[in-house]
Amino acid sequence: MVNLIVNDALADKIRTIAQNENRPVEAVLQTMVERYESTLSTGPADKDIEVPPDVQDKAAYRAAVREMRPKLYEIAREYWRTVGDHQRLAMTDTELHKEFWLIDHEGIPRFKSEKDQFELPSDPLESLIGLFDDSDISDASVTVRETMAEHYRKKHDRFD
Repeated sequence: MVNLIVNDALADKIRTIAQNENRPVEAVLQTMVERYESTLSTGPADKDIEVPPDVQDKAAYRAAVREMRPKLYEIAREYWRTVGDHQRLAMTDTELHKEFWLIDHEGIPRFKSEKDQFELPSDPLESLIGLFDDSDISDASVTVRETMAEHYRKKHDRFD
């Protein structure tokens, strides 16, 4: 074992973090090193990125996921800090690349293992697209104007 010399102020900060998290100083330092190493990684491997079957440009989709994931991980870590979930908070980006799924509509980070236990609400935009798929109308603004005009005609008993 090698002793590492750090200044008193930094040592106090590390000890405070360890006390707040009720963990040994070595565990806190290990987590810090792993987080630093994970920032050097290029992102999730292709096998860890699930591409929906209807996506045409899979390479662009994967590139977008790689760019977005670190931002999602920070949101997830903030949530885990708030609720005191130290086990998930200690996960490295590399671990999250393999296990992270999404942040749900309530702001709760979810893992791929939770897919069967959790049902996402329906996407209203998909419902709107479904309306257009079943119709010859391709311009939503026309439909909205006609619907609003019909609403006000009925409201004011006018038929013109």
